[in-house]
Amino acid sequence: MEIYFVQQIDNSRVVRVADPQRRREQRVLLVGVMVVFALGFGYAWQRFEMVRLGYQLEAARQQAASLEQWNRGLELQQAALRNPDRIYTLAQAQLGMQTAQPGQILAMDVAPTTTGPAPALAANTASLPVATGNR
Repeated sequence: MEIYFVQQIDNSRVVRVADPQRRREQRVLLVGVMVVFALGFGYAWQRFEMVRLGYQLEAARQQAASLEQWNRGLELQQAALRNPDRIYTLAQAQLGMQTAQPGQILAMDVAPTTTGPAPALAANTASLPVATGNR
């Protein structure tokens, strides 16, 4: 058989004495943890930023390659559209133009000069298409 005694303890008048050494240790520990956290956070932020910038750089490179390829396509299209044989064929087929005959081309705005080159004759421009008036 055990006997227990109940004793009422009143601690309301007890005042805890602050230990300045322990409080300083806690503050140093807190500052140390904050510094380590800030350094870790800064390192992680730099790594994530580097990865994000790497993705942006790769996307910019892909866009530049795509634009260069598009530019090459446009240059080829421009060269095809400027082809004199194509223009001559279109002038004959769609516009009904024919090659100029000798005597059809007369220079109206050229003043005769004695020192300059001779005016172009129709025989020199036989490959130029001329409109026949049929549209």
